[in-house]
Parts: sequence; structure tokens; C-alpha cells
Amino acid sequence: MTKVGLQRLSEPRERKDGVAIGETDSRLETVDGWVLPSPAPTVPHQSVAHLLVRALRTSARKAGLGAHGAVLLRLGPDRLLVPDLVVARADRLAAFADATDTVLVGEITRPGSDYAGTPERIEHYAAAGIPWLLLTQPESAEHRAVTVRLFHLQDERYLERASAGPGDILISKVPFPLRIRTADLVVF
Repeated sequence: MTKVGLQRLSEPRERKDGVAIGETDSRLETVDGWVLPSPAPTVPHQSVAHLLVRALRTSARKAGLGAHGAVLLRLGPDRLLVPDLVVARADRLAAFADATDTVLVGEITRPGSDYAGTPERIEHYAAAGIPWLLLTQPESAEHRAVTVRLFHLQDERYLERASAGPGDILISKVPFPLRIRTADLVVF
């Protein structure tokens, strides 16, 4: 892992709930003792994330899960990330979600890129045993079209299970009934 732009904690700083904190308003993530400040997402990125959470919320609730955008996810004692989407069994007032209670994690890639832009994050999700991964890939900087890909964890790797290109609908019965119209993710 590249250590550029990372800060090493000389000693752990924690609140009572165990979430690492720093002296900045930036979103912070920690991996193996390194604090990674995350830049604020763009307005289109946040809009797509909001629409994705909205698209999953009802079916997730029917399955006894909550769909959340940009919540702190504890992957282990030294790993805290903030994915774009977390579907988990978590108390609605919890400070964070735990990987052991997480069924699906989602990331929105940069426009025009593939998921190779987030391989370390994906490896961390796989190592934590999160069974499902949803990648949303904007086709251009204008966010006029997206592709959605659903992956399932098998033998410590995510394998593609279903996908939907621009204008299509992603339909899956697992991990809970999913129906995501990609056209609905770009209406903002």
C-alpha cells in the first residue's frame, strides 16, 4: 500500500465508541494504523450514492437490513473505511457499521474508470468477509449514464454475478431482492 498522503498515528486516538478521530473535518479512514483523509465527494458522486441508497432501501428493510450511504464501516481492529454504500444489520443510531453485520458494500468509481481504481478497498472488503459488492461506474464526467455490477465473494475474491449497463435494470434475488434501474441513478 502506498503511504503517500497518509499519517501514522504515534498512539491510537479513540472516542469512547472506538472510532479513530483526528484534528480535521475531513472524512477519516484507518488501515493498519495509518490514517487516510478522504476528500469530500463531488456533488454528482453524492447524488448517485443517494439515489442508489434510495433504490435499495425498501427491499433491504424487507430483508431486515438497513441501506446507508457513507457510514463508517469497521472491517477489523485497525481498519475503518467509509464506503459509498453499506447494507447491514446495524442499529439505526449506531456510530458505525461492523463488517460482521454487513451483507453488501458499494463503491462508486470515478467517471470512465473501471473498478481497478479501488483494488485495495475491494481487497479489504474481501478480507473482512463481506459477501456482496456493488460497483457503480459513471460512464462520463457528466454522469449521464452508469453501469452497475454486482459481485459475490467466493474463495476470498469477488466474482461478477450480474450487471446492468446504461438504460438497463440490474435484477437479482440475492443477497436480497434487488431491482436497480441505471437510468434512475443519473436523474439529479
